[in-house]
Amino acid sequence: MQFRLPLLDRYLARQFFGPFFLAVGGFVIIGVVDILFTLVDLFVNSGVDFLTVFRLLLYKVPAIMVLFFPMAALFAVMLLLVRMAKDNEITVLRASGVHTARILLPIILFAALASYLSYFINETIVPWTNDVSDQLIQTQIEKRPPPTIVEQVFFTDEDGRYFYVGHMDKGRATMRSILIYEVGPHFPKFISAETARWNNKTWQLYNGQMAEFDEVGQLKTTAHFAQMDIHVDRDLQAFYTKQKGAQQMDSSELKSQIDFLSKGGLSTRRLRVEYFMKQSIPASCLVFALIGIAYCLGFVRSGKDWWGVIVAVCVSVLTVGFFFFLIAVFRSLGFKGILDPFWAAWLPDILYGGLASVAIAYQAFFR
Repeated sequence: MQFRLPLLDRYLARQFFGPFFLAVGGFVIIGVVDILFTLVDLFVNSGVDFLTVFRLLLYKVPAIMVLFFPMAALFAVMLLLVRMAKDNEITVLRASGVHTARILLPIILFAALASYLSYFINETIVPWTNDVSDQLIQTQIEKRPPPTIVEQVFFTDEDGRYFYVGHMDKGRATMRSILIYEVGPHFPKFISAETARWNNKTWQLYNGQMAEFDEVGQLKTTAHFAQMDIHVDRDLQAFYTKQKGAQQMDSSELKSQIDFLSKGGLSTRRLRVEYFMKQSIPASCLVFALIGIAYCLGFVRSGKDWWGVIVAVCVSVLTVGFFFFLIAVFRSLGFKGILDPFWAAWLPDILYGGLASVAIAYQAFFR
């Protein structure tokens, strides 16, 4: 049997998704204006070819687009409900026995679909485009090869060993705060050193510790060494090709890096905040839709209530601005360790979504 949405749901879907995608396109155009001036300057004054500039612009679009999904959802919801109030469609539906919750539920589900679309793009497309655009800037615009190594990031070699370098002095070919994590048949072996020097494929570790574990995970042996030489099959310069920042990784890659760093006893607070924000930012599409519904139900009483429309729009704009301010504040608090990373990422969504849900329930069921 062929499944078809009820007529009301199909009507609401057309009225929601049309303005939603239109708003996404409009906001993206506004968002790229800032980088467009820089790109045009590169083409005109710096001699960068047009194809490179155009590719860089395309690669920046997905990351910009995801940021504007929540505001597009708010715009679509408010335009839909204000227009239905203006044409007295909500009044007619209520008079026909359709409950307010029946009208709002499909809109909330459509906003949830928009959140999922935002999450999907942010997980599959944005990490790749960010990585490619960064490489394009380094190789085509700045005319320089990638740096040989980055600090405070894990990398691996063909033997399955993981290396972490806290600080780097490229001029003196020295490193500080080194951690080596070597996978064994049961439990890993750890090697740490205060300093190290490298010469091609040989690393000389100084003033370090080595720890091994038995088959049940109990500490087997520990040893202190003044100097240890290890052979690394790959040159240090090759490690950079596998390094990615949080913006170049999807959630699974970021979670794997967090788990690995945690096993090494290293702080993962910043990465955990970024990990949870990869889910909380897309979820704000649904939160903004709830805010739009709450304001429309609270301020727009009828089709002729233009002051209510003006108030709803103005309050919504102020609310959105304060929402992003809270995101910035809580993110910084999470980085500093004052807030748990989960709460640092999700508190704005929880606060706004909770208050909007209470307001909607009051307007729909108790008024």
